[in-house]
Amino acid sequence: MTEDRAHYLLHKEAHAVQIAIDVFHRSCIKLQRHRNPNIYMKGNDELLSDWFTDGLEDLDPSTLGANEHPDYLIRGVGFELKSLRGKGQIQFNSTIPCGGFKHGDLEGECYYVIARYTQERQYGYLADYTIVDGDYFNHNREWAFAHANTQEREFGDYSDGVCRHRKMYSFPSPHREFSGVALISKYNHLNQYNRNLTLEHNINRMDKNGQVHVFYIYRHNFL
Repeated sequence: MTEDRAHYLLHKEAHAVQIAIDVFHRSCIKLQRHRNPNIYMKGNDELLSDWFTDGLEDLDPSTLGANEHPDYLIRGVGFELKSLRGKGQIQFNSTIPCGGFKHGDLEGECYYVIARYTQERQYGYLADYTIVDGDYFNHNREWAFAHANTQEREFGDYSDGVCRHRKMYSFPSPHREFSGVALISKYNHLNQYNRNLTLEHNINRMDKNGQVHVFYIYRHNFL
């Protein structure tokens, strides 16, 4: 890797960290006003999206299109939203979660917004909320990007069908490890970006090659 390339990657990651902290900070301001917003209702998958983007208008969140990954781009940084009732596995339709995203010629850093809700009748009220660096799920981006969805055309007896090779993935929720509201990062100096962040503890994850990856759990002083 050339020195210019390394400098570019460091700058890109620093920019992504700043955006993630800003988004987390704004989320915590909303949670300070209302700790358990309604983010789920049967038949309406947009409640979490609406809540998440509220107050981010000046950051110009955009989408790549219906059912594309990630759900939002904010100043070039990807944010994929996941809401679930339990603390078990998270389903990632057709895309392996990792610290980056790649969409055609567009690529960047990727964070995941994990919102666990408690259900009362048809409503779901936010209980645990985490913005997590995608490297927490998988750090090998080239491996993750290599798992592409393909399809066979001219399929079937009359060659007029299409067979989709749609892969589905499932990974453990970080809420197995802790509860509440948190930001997970691979960096241990985020309070230099925002003094309201407090480093609580760290989680060590050992990959299949025996390498340990450290992730740091931050809380916000507003909550």
